[in-house]
Amino acid sequence: MGRGLRSLTMVIFLALLTAVISISGCQDESAHDENDEPINSSYSFSNYWSPWVTNTTTDSATINWRGGSDASGVVHYDTTDYYTTHNEFRYSISTTDDDRYQHVKIDGLDEDSSYTYQVKLDDGHLFGVHSFRTMPESGPFKFIVISDPQEGHNYNLEDRFKYVAEAVAKETDAAFVLCGGDYTRFDAVDGWCRFFQVALPMTSKIAIFPTVGNHEYHKDGGTEPTGADHYRWSFDVPLYYSFDCANIRFCVLASPDPNSAKKDDPQTARAYAESQAGWLYDQLDNQLAGIFTIQHDPIWNAGSTERDENLGVWDDYFHQFNISANFCGHRHNYQRFMVDGIPYFIVGTAGGASSDVDGPYPDGFIIGESRHLGYLRVYVDPEAGTARAEQVCIGYVTEDDSSALPVMFQQPQIHDTVDFPLQSSSN
Repeated sequence: MGRGLRSLTMVIFLALLTAVISISGCQDESAHDENDEPINSSYSFSNYWSPWVTNTTTDSATINWRGGSDASGVVHYDTTDYYTTHNEFRYSISTTDDDRYQHVKIDGLDEDSSYTYQVKLDDGHLFGVHSFRTMPESGPFKFIVISDPQEGHNYNLEDRFKYVAEAVAKETDAAFVLCGGDYTRFDAVDGWCRFFQVALPMTSKIAIFPTVGNHEYHKDGGTEPTGADHYRWSFDVPLYYSFDCANIRFCVLASPDPNSAKKDDPQTARAYAESQAGWLYDQLDNQLAGIFTIQHDPIWNAGSTERDENLGVWDDYFHQFNISANFCGHRHNYQRFMVDGIPYFIVGTAGGASSDVDGPYPDGFIIGESRHLGYLRVYVDPEAGTARAEQVCIGYVTEDDSSALPVMFQQPQIHDTVDFPLQSSSN
């Protein structure tokens, strides 16, 4: 072999080696299941974030994605039945602007129906085939609650949240996922890229309704909050909003106040909660069969016998209008309370560094559990006026915030179950 050919061969080899290193640049030590079988995963930064669905209704849905540059694209879609039979799409809708973050609303869909879609960008990039389901007009339904999937100081999203996302993805009949916030540690593009990569098994099948958390405002080394930019760009929803499903209302509230922060960490603030109170009152004052609410910070939490009075105005309205239940995260554990007939859930078990459930405890405290990974599964029957919540655990960690590998159960376990009416009769 001549010197020139040998040199060319070495250049090609080094180029291929560099590419392989780049592709596996986010690879971390994998978790093991109960049989000590390693589960491999690899993630690397990409400018293309595979699509996710938000804002589903009985006849519409919004398809979201991030592209490599400011560019347009086309959403091809059809009913899942038609696509499965014919392997093609009859319908398409194009973006109206050239933007990196896109949010395309599809109208004219059938209620409680499965749809399959695929996004193609004008730069030639083709995303994978995904699906979603529209809301039911009436009848029983199921939804999932997760919160705080963020990575820790000593591990990444794929070390814990990955397994929660994969487990939720198997809840194929879920109408949607409520997320209580804290998707990643910082308001930075690399962390959000990683979130959508790790969440893909879930977001490629089920619509997500997001809640803003305090970490959406965090900046690595920051001295003041950011504008929660990547949260806003990714989801394109107001910081507080509501939606309905089968005669049930869901109110999503914004509890972290960026104007009341410790450095870059927003805290709850009475004035900020009161600024949303009028809107909340109007949302709760209805004749629907039930009302669920969610915010990032807990109203009730182990470690205090009193509620967070900064959020007291919301809590007063919850009891005035007899809501069905309240969900939150922020504390990286599972807790359940029953206060004057209304259940309150802390569901911070999607992957954030675990925190203990220590006393003192408020009178309404029922149960608490730490160091488990999982989510809350909620069944709702509007006509019967009842609901059931199940705490689903898929595994556990032995340390709060370390690279120690989680142990995954062979099958999900139910660690807590509660049946409750959609409208409390205690007040």
